[in-house]
Amino acid sequence: MRDRTIVSLLLLLLLSQCSQKETVVAPQIAHLIGTWRLVEPDSSYAVTLHFAYDKDNPPHDITPFLASGKSSVNSYTLRLFATLDGMMSADNLASTKVGGTPEATTFEKTYFANLEAAVRYELTADNRLRLFHGGAPPHIMVYKRMN
Repeated sequence: MRDRTIVSLLLLLLLSQCSQKETVVAPQIAHLIGTWRLVEPDSSYAVTLHFAYDKDNPPHDITPFLASGKSSVNSYTLRLFATLDGMMSADNLASTKVGGTPEATTFEKTYFANLEAAVRYELTADNRLRLFHGGAPPHIMVYKRMN
């Protein structure tokens, strides 16, 4: 009987140590959640970027996001990864394949390339998101919070 009690207590202790703790996300990173509208360098199209937590991959040192939006022609999805120190990277951009005007298609191709080349982000006091990238000049895209 005593052996069973000891084994039961050990199992209970092991199981209690395996429970997942609630993940806490830094406020700076949490502020990315929501929908943003591109305002610079070209806001002639209603380009959006929506951040949502990737619930299948909880944050640790790097916070994963499932991002989506609407470009000049197509809707798109991608994974974005952000760190507390402002680093950002993108992966797995996919989009619908609707045709558009040559101008809108050229804009979209550049926008997607710049988004995939994201390396850093900055949140400003006036609800602006600045994404720095290694793509086409001016190497920065500025978004305004929609919600």
